[in-house]
Amino acid sequence: MMRLYPILAVATLVVAAPANAAMTVHQFLTRANDLRAQGFAAMLSPDFAVLKEEARQAKSQLKAENARRVAARKPPIACVPDGESMGIEEMLDGLQALPAAYHKRPLKDGYARVVAQRFPCQ
Repeated sequence: MMRLYPILAVATLVVAAPANAAMTVHQFLTRANDLRAQGFAAMLSPDFAVLKEEARQAKSQLKAENARRVAARKPPIACVPDGESMGIEEMLDGLQALPAAYHKRPLKDGYARVVAQRFPCQ
């Protein structure tokens, strides 16, 4: 019975974690790298849809933050030219290249840093 307590404690933590909690850069990369290893079969994985939605939310949050900053007459985080975008592979490579301290931060922060590096404002 004593061996069951640690398992129950871990299970409780997993269940208690909110389903909509934002992923960290590390969590996103770990899951994305697992999918990358699967090749085309990755598109059939439930994780594919989860990661795609996380990336979409990070992009949406960055756009909203940029708009708020511009409205407040502050410099934008990034200046993405019309018609330009960043592909998933470029984003993943950029996230991977971030300093280790960034891997503990929310995905939206890592995404903002990668986009700002790729599309700096001048």
